[in-house]
Formats: sequence, structure tokens, C-alpha cells
Amino acid sequence: MEPKRLNKFISDTGFCSRREADRLIEEGRVTVNGKEPEAGIKVTPKDKVRIDDQLLSVRDEAPVYLVLNKPSGLSATADMEVRDNVVRAINHPASLQPIGKLDREDEGVLFLSNDSDFVRKLAKADNKLEKELVVTVSKPISSDFIAKLSEACASFEEGNPKKAVINKEATTRFRITLEPGMNHSLKKTCEALGYKVTFMQRVRVQSITLTKLQKGHWRTLTAPEIASLKQVASSKPDKSSAKTRSDFKDSGYKGSAGREKASTERSAYQKPNKAGAAEFSGSGKRIGKSRPATSGSGSAKGTRGGAKSGGGRTATGKPGASKTGNKAASGNRNAAPKRSGKR
Repeated sequence: MEPKRLNKFISDTGFCSRREADRLIEEGRVTVNGKEPEAGIKVTPKDKVRIDDQLLSVRDEAPVYLVLNKPSGLSATADMEVRDNVVRAINHPASLQPIGKLDREDEGVLFLSNDSDFVRKLAKADNKLEKELVVTVSKPISSDFIAKLSEACASFEEGNPKKAVINKEATTRFRITLEPGMNHSLKKTCEALGYKVTFMQRVRVQSITLTKLQKGHWRTLTAPEIASLKQVASSKPDKSSAKTRSDFKDSGYKGSAGREKASTERSAYQKPNKAGAAEFSGSGKRIGKSRPATSGSGSAKGTRGGAKSGGGRTATGKPGASKTGNKAASGNRNAAPKRSGKR
């Protein structure tokens, strides 16, 4: 095996993401062959890489490519220190990493994979992907807002602006299609125009939709879908669209915002005891509470194996037993009322 950069080696073990690996290296928690690693060091499986004295080894995993209909209340991160994250919720035996950004309160299409090169390249190619979103804002939508938002999100091909297609669906809700090269910083753009995004659902990325994929469910991407995403991830920047939005003189925007059949499976995510974290539900094959043991997977804090599910419900989806002391806290409802005074 060819030498790998240290952060990629750590990521490939399933211990954490590359970004988290960089943080651990900076904090001095990583050693290579018993020594503090030098900047830019590359390692092989023969090297002894430790995090907090926990020896790591590369997992031998087949590549996995998934699409999840993310519910609100989950963070799109692989950081296991974040309790309500998508990786813990799915509880897949592979060392998955979410691709791209989707805020905790937002829902919709989210890709995950254990192919670190694919994850990195597709994340960088985010604005090359065509996305369709349904957005709810804080106040009634005006025609002026629609016009300015369409211009603010415009892409430029050979100097000609191509405006975003926006359809108003309700008083405070609209649907927008963001094509490759457009401004995908939708929340910041809306805020610059005086509208706060209160909810956003990503209903499509490229040709991949939420059709037959219930909220909280995931499925394996088909071979054509994977090939299509890899083609986008490997494509070179389009020099013809190098102009910026400041070249669009007519814009009223003043802000500074920047089919193969696939099986569906249900995660083992349990509903947390707080509002906003939607429960994974529906039919389909279900991953167990704990993951199969994998050679080389450590038990130190930060590892992905054996992650605990959130509390509040049993594995069958039924409400769990009440915590000790709940009845005492609310008082004994069956006790006879005391009489006061004379009749």
C-alpha cells in the first residue's frame, strides 16, 4: 500500500473525519511510531499510529455509497462527540462520512460514504451539483424578493447571467432550483434580502430525489447514480463562468452573501428526549443497536463502533420505561385529598 497523509490514514481507520484528525494532530494527541509527527508526514500500515495511546489500523472495507432522507434534529457530521449526528443514527457497520452541509434543523437529501476520496472531491464540487430546495421564510414573499433572489443566485456563462428558477408555493414558501455555478449560499442570500430562512428541505440533488424514501430512511445509491456523482466530483472548473456576481450590473441585490431498483433500510436511531429531533420510522430492514465487531476498530473515545443510540424509545419504537422518580416529582395522584377545616 502506498503511503498516505496522516489525516487520511486516521480517517480511513474510521476513527474520525479528516477535519477531526487535523484537530487531534494539532492538539498533540497523535503519535507515529512513538514520536510526535512532523508536518506533511505520510504513513503506511506498518507504522504504529496512536491517538491518546490507542493503536489504530486501517479497516478493510468495501466502498459504501448511501443517500439519506435526513430529518431535522440531526447534525450532518461524523464527529461522535456530537450526540445527535447522522452517522450514529444510521449505525452502519462501515465508517461513513456525510458529504456536504445540511444544517441540523434542515431536512432532505444527504449523501454518506466511506470512500474518503469520493467524500472529499464531491464536497469540493458542491456548487457543481444541481439542487432543488423547498424553503420557508419568516415573512410573506413579495415579487420583488423573488426577482432579487433569482438574480442574486444567478450563474454566469460567457458573461451572460442565468437566473435561478423560483416558484412561490405558499405565502411564506417557495421552491428553487440551483444549477451548477449558481450561488448556493441560499440562507445568507435570503438574509441579506431581509428574509430569514426558518426551514429548508433539499428534495433533489442531480437526478437523486426523495421519491419512495421516507424521512429518516436511507438506501444504497445505484451504480448509475454513483457514476454520475463521481463524474461531477472529478470534473474540472469551468473557466467560462469565472465572472463574479458583481459583474451583473442590473441586479437589485445589495447583500454580501457570498434507475435501478434500490432497497431502502431503516436506521436504528431512537428519538431523543427533546423537541426538534425527528424520529426515524417506517418499514424496511433495520440495523441492530450495535455494530458488528470490526478488526482494528478501537474502543477509545471517538471511535465509531458500538455507538449508543439516543434515548426515549425502545428498539421497537415503543415508549421506554419512565425514569425513576418521575412519579415522585409530580406527586402521588392516587392519594386521597386531605380535608381542611370543619364542615
